[in-house]
Amino acid sequence: MTSKLNRIVFWGVLTIVGATLAFTIMQGKLQPKATYSEFLQRVQAGDVAKATIVVAARSGADQIDYTLKNGKRVKTVVPSDDREALAAMRDKLVNVEIRDASSSPLRLLVNATPFFLLLAFWVVMMRLKIQPRL
Repeated sequence: MTSKLNRIVFWGVLTIVGATLAFTIMQGKLQPKATYSEFLQRVQAGDVAKATIVVAARSGADQIDYTLKNGKRVKTVVPSDDREALAAMRDKLVNVEIRDASSSPLRLLVNATPFFLLLAFWVVMMRLKIQPRL
């Protein structure tokens, strides 16, 4: 590969990695958050239409992304062993989806990004053919 092509590949990979990280960070900030108590109040009031529970195996807390009947999306965190929230959602006929946290494709991409960046840097450095000075 030529030096120009090496730079294009390097900056292309760096741009993709940066865009992926920016997208991930912005996605988490755009969605409003609610407390556990507010979530339970909204469920008991019948305001919640759909809830997606993301089960985290080792953290002791699960994330719930829920959609209100007016279309607004909100997220909250509940204890992993909480039966009260599930019972309230079942009583109010909330559409509940349960996902495993480790199965998210975006999470896999974010976790693999540093390795891809290191690999791209290594390839570029190996192709530069820097001559040592004696």
